[in-house]
Amino acid sequence: MVGTHLPASVLPGLLEMALRGRLDAATLFERAGVDPGADRYLTLDQLDRLLGTVFRDAGDPLFGLRAGRHHDYRRLQLLGRLMAAAATLEQALALLFRYKDLVVPYLAFRLERGEHHCTLAITGGEGLSFARDTAHDDLVLASLVAVGRSLLGGRMPVHRVLFRRPAPDQRDEYDAFFQCPLRFAAPNNAIEFSPALLGQTLPGASAHRRARLEAAAGRLLLDLSRAGGVAGQVLDCLRGGLGQGGLTVERVAADLNMTARTLQRRLRDEGVQFARLRDQVRMEYACRRLREAGCDMQDLALYLGFSDTANFYHAFKRWKGCAPGEYRRRALGGV
Repeated sequence: MVGTHLPASVLPGLLEMALRGRLDAATLFERAGVDPGADRYLTLDQLDRLLGTVFRDAGDPLFGLRAGRHHDYRRLQLLGRLMAAAATLEQALALLFRYKDLVVPYLAFRLERGEHHCTLAITGGEGLSFARDTAHDDLVLASLVAVGRSLLGGRMPVHRVLFRRPAPDQRDEYDAFFQCPLRFAAPNNAIEFSPALLGQTLPGASAHRRARLEAAAGRLLLDLSRAGGVAGQVLDCLRGGLGQGGLTVERVAADLNMTARTLQRRLRDEGVQFARLRDQVRMEYACRRLREAGCDMQDLALYLGFSDTANFYHAFKRWKGCAPGEYRRRALGGV
């Protein structure tokens, strides 16, 4: 995850999701510590509390699908308008990758090109509780397909959609919306489509509007990086310190030229804790390595700064709800 903040412009979309889930939006925002009328930024912790509550309390196993299928590029605010002004779908995707932190800083996108199809792979979010909910997988994939259709004027043929989540009890609405083969319990969320779509001209293409909107997106991204403050610097230090011994608050504080007490106070001011940031970095790296063949558990535990494999096993089970070996078997397609 790159950023720790989102612009407050995402709040109307969150409000709409709360209303769709028949929840009291005012109470929801208050419990998450969000003031929609005053806050310029939303922290990832606040987003976690907001969406975690929405997914949990909506009481609808198809909530993510039903919310996502109604999206179009306008729901992405500035980023959506920028993508719509792109010359082609390929250029729109490049803009999504570049400015994703304006809407989904916790996700990573990767475009894999093949002879017969391209794959848009979506990863990330391991450190956030709401992203582990099946509703999140449904929401992300349905939203991407819906946004793609709106960018292309209504139609975007898809070869296949892969879900990280297990198969739902009822698939009818999934089949009706995606209109393509679906695979559940896949290693990652992904969308496969024809390479020819990348070169398709977008009906809203405008070089002048794209340049103006991209300048505005760049300014907002800079503001967000500044808002990320010390938490973003700590994440960078932790990622850079992997494989180099213990990831202690004292060590990171020294790297940032401050005392451990000052660092912890400044993180508290930003609404985050050092231990949670460290868990986030360790978990993201562990999940990535475990999805690769030949990963040695003992080496991985030591690389992440654990004193022994047992401590790593306990931590991983706390993060993901299962042992690392079980996670690897699932990720690699095992039973």
